[in-house]
Amino acid sequence: MMFQFNPINMASFKYRDRATIFRDVLKTIKRCDEGGRKYTIMKHASLSYDQLNKYLLFLTNMGYVKEIDEPDGNKYKVTEKGSVFLKSLDDLRLHLQR
Repeated sequence: MMFQFNPINMASFKYRDRATIFRDVLKTIKRCDEGGRKYTIMKHASLSYDQLNKYLLFLTNMGYVKEIDEPDGNKYKVTEKGSVFLKSLDDLRLHLQR
């Protein structure tokens, strides 16, 4: 039996696209007042440790997130550029839901 496209079935897909993952990571970091730690981001964005490291590397290289070195472990904060990017992702999501 071949798979037939049915828009109702779209909600059953479990995978997220990269834009959604970027949004989840940035929103999680923003919610942490003093900066997000890897474990917190990983847990709330539903990512593995390896996935989180890849996304954080990309976001820091692009200037959307900055890494803060602290004696008890690194924290991450969303930059102004990251806030603009997050707003763009939120706007895109709104347009796609219409």
